[in-house]
Amino acid sequence: MPRGLHAVMDRSGSQDDAPLDPRQALTALGEIVYDWDIAGDALSFGPNLKDLIGREPGSLATGRAFALCIEPGSGRSPHDTIAELGDADRAAGVPFRTRYLLRTAPDRLFAVEDLGRCFAGADGRPSRAHGVLHVRRLSRLDDYVAPEAALSQRAALIRRLDEEVAAARGSGRSVAIVAASILGLTELNEAFGEDEADIVIRTVGARFNGALRGSDSVSRYAGNRFGAILASCSAEQVAQAASRFQDSISGKPVATALGPLTPALAMGAAVFPLHGADGLSLVRCAEDALRHAKAAGEGFALFDRSMRRDPRETAAGQRHELICALNERRVVLALQPVVDARTRDVAFHEGLIRIVGSEGQLVGAHEIVPQAEKLGVIKLLDARVLELAAEHLSVHPAARLSVNVSPLSLADPAWLEALAAHVGARPGIAERLMVEITETAAVDDPEALTARLNCMKALGVTLGIDDFGSGHTSFRHLRRFPVDFVKIDGAFVQNLAISADDRFFVRTLVDLAQNLGIATVAEWVESEDNARVLAEWGVDYLQGDLIGRPAVMAPAEAGAALRDMAAAARA
Repeated sequence: MPRGLHAVMDRSGSQDDAPLDPRQALTALGEIVYDWDIAGDALSFGPNLKDLIGREPGSLATGRAFALCIEPGSGRSPHDTIAELGDADRAAGVPFRTRYLLRTAPDRLFAVEDLGRCFAGADGRPSRAHGVLHVRRLSRLDDYVAPEAALSQRAALIRRLDEEVAAARGSGRSVAIVAASILGLTELNEAFGEDEADIVIRTVGARFNGALRGSDSVSRYAGNRFGAILASCSAEQVAQAASRFQDSISGKPVATALGPLTPALAMGAAVFPLHGADGLSLVRCAEDALRHAKAAGEGFALFDRSMRRDPRETAAGQRHELICALNERRVVLALQPVVDARTRDVAFHEGLIRIVGSEGQLVGAHEIVPQAEKLGVIKLLDARVLELAAEHLSVHPAARLSVNVSPLSLADPAWLEALAAHVGARPGIAERLMVEITETAAVDDPEALTARLNCMKALGVTLGIDDFGSGHTSFRHLRRFPVDFVKIDGAFVQNLAISADDRFFVRTLVDLAQNLGIATVAEWVESEDNARVLAEWGVDYLQGDLIGRPAVMAPAEAGAALRDMAAAARA
């Protein structure tokens, strides 16, 4: 049994008692589920955050707040890891994995393994991430961080920059900060080991230092990141300095015990007083520019405001675009097959919301739904999805289709009335329509939710809980809900091959569902080995890239132009 589960079993009685609640199991395993809106920098965690790291969710509500808790020099931050992914897959996402140390209080230090999946926005750049933190409490820092890391902390870099800005403020001089990152360090670690990667990092640091003027300074302030403070350096001059730094490193192999390795750099810069008035704001701007350079595949970027998206500035335009997409019938469904885990026969399809852009590009649900919720148009989107699903089932009498509904729409009597109208007007579709609710919707008001779910069951539809496993739904709540299936959160499924804890947790969820007579669907199934193991554990259905990627279903009333756009997007 994985670490921590013995204690839970001791508290809850024998294994013959009621199955563990997902939250109990997650906490015992040291796992926290999270969702990160990268563009807006909003970060939300599962309900056991305080149980494991002693922090209230509101204190770590942004990626920046979380990043400030990462020990400098202890590993690549989530920002850096995701930035190195480049263009992310808009529909299926791109997996990522990183390790670092997290200090949530002076005497509270954790080793963290951060595993998840990143999804792209309309511009193809990373927009959202969903993942799991595996956290382990540590008693000492010295065993995990090299001694020289203490000299290269981000806070120390900011203090030195503050001093330089203070000296320059009265004289009218400018000061530049360059944030530089060694690319591909994860692959280097995995291929050659951490010792060889450290040789590369130290060599890059020495070469960087050798390219500086006498009045400048450079320090390593994170695992693969350096910060250079350039005195009396304007916006025009910092680009020339970056070119000099690049020349000192790129294309010049580093000798290691395993042979020569060639490093590459990405850099971002900000300048006082143009981009900020203090060290912290300037470092943040330089890091934003660095992330932009990585995402764009460029060696250098100078900060400008477009690199830091302010949701308040773009909200009106985003809302207008969503309304236009609805009015122009550019909201469509992409069908992804869900198969029987043993026979691989298609059992049903999930209808995933997509927006077809003006140039045929597809924007996926991970970008659309959170925007629509923030902008107040999610009910309109959910109504359109329900209309598309009813139409599809009416036209295809053998089809079975599942669709998602947001908590906001689920709480609105108008949505339930629309559901009743659609199934009443199209006899025979109710038993082939499946509605998925999010696990978080189950905890807001369990009594009211149970009543709404019973009304939906009375109409004849099948009910499911999506992304099951975050710990929001307790065994007691799940037992009272009239749901027919649960979808196991893909963040756990994708890591089965590398995480014994996730293997145990998935089996725990399967056992819990079986105990209640509820079917299980495993999401994000991408390998034959995972598919085989899941079937052996008793998972009923599989969904993921191994089974089939989503394919756009053009609505019946759409014109030829829309169908051509969707076809171009699939090609």
